[in-house]
Amino acid sequence: MSEIQVWPEGVEVPFEPEVNLLEMLVDADIPIAHLCGGRARCSTCRVFVEDGLSKLSERTVEEVAMATKLDLPDEVRLACQTTLLGSVSLRRLVLDKTDEMLASQLGRPALVGPVGREAHVAVLFADVVGYTKMSDALPPYDIVHLLNRFFSRTRDVIETNSGVIDNYMGDAVLALFGLHGEPEPALSAVRSGLGVLEVAGELTRYIERIYGMSFGVRVGVDFGEVIFGLIGAGEAARETVIGDTVNVASRLESANKETGSAMLVSDAIYERTHHEVTFGRRHELDLRGKVGRVVAHEVIAVANPSDPRPGA
Repeated sequence: MSEIQVWPEGVEVPFEPEVNLLEMLVDADIPIAHLCGGRARCSTCRVFVEDGLSKLSERTVEEVAMATKLDLPDEVRLACQTTLLGSVSLRRLVLDKTDEMLASQLGRPALVGPVGREAHVAVLFADVVGYTKMSDALPPYDIVHLLNRFFSRTRDVIETNSGVIDNYMGDAVLALFGLHGEPEPALSAVRSGLGVLEVAGELTRYIERIYGMSFGVRVGVDFGEVIFGLIGAGEAARETVIGDTVNVASRLESANKETGSAMLVSDAIYERTHHEVTFGRRHELDLRGKVGRVVAHEVIAVANPSDPRPGA
């Protein structure tokens, strides 16, 4: 008897030839997402075919349109548009509400960039640890999906703390705090950095369950003057931030590898937050592009409003 092996559940589902794959999985109580009700409009029923791709029906006109729009590889299919001719092994790609939000094509608002100007801001730079190893081990679809899952949760953390995303650079994200005069930008950046580390911890549990791998992030934060403006030429031009503060935040992120920490901040951040933040080791670092040694502080935690101030 032909069967469908479904992961990550690790279960086998019997099937009848020429029967819709989504219907079979739903009837078998497999929690497969299908926000649009099986009309090839949301793409949340997407699955990755691990084995048996030749045993699937050809893509329908509707599925071809969605696959073309999203540039889906041949192995990623919409269950609502697929029937089977034999046994296959497949993996659900949309596992929870966050995945649904990232995958659904049912409409998303456009993001509007901030106005360019000179400002004093806190700059946060966060980068994924071990991205090269992860990209070598996983299919391209999974890499893009995991990064977008991380960036989505990171954006929530940053915006909750009154920050704005300035740029995504491969597996890294750059965020600004205080661009519009929001209060306590340095503390907001530190809170966001710790939140990003929490997101990485949550994502590690997700990735370990699915792929047996870990997921780490390093964070660097600085405070100072930046120039914010339209950079580039033609249609590729975009508003972004430049300046030494950006460079220092990036260098501090990289220095975590040397110091064995997860989050380092500059003296400027320390001076503005030491009453509310618990710091660990103090480091004097040689940062590329900087004359002299730069003092950096390891961040441990932010005190709750009801807690006594550290050192009080």
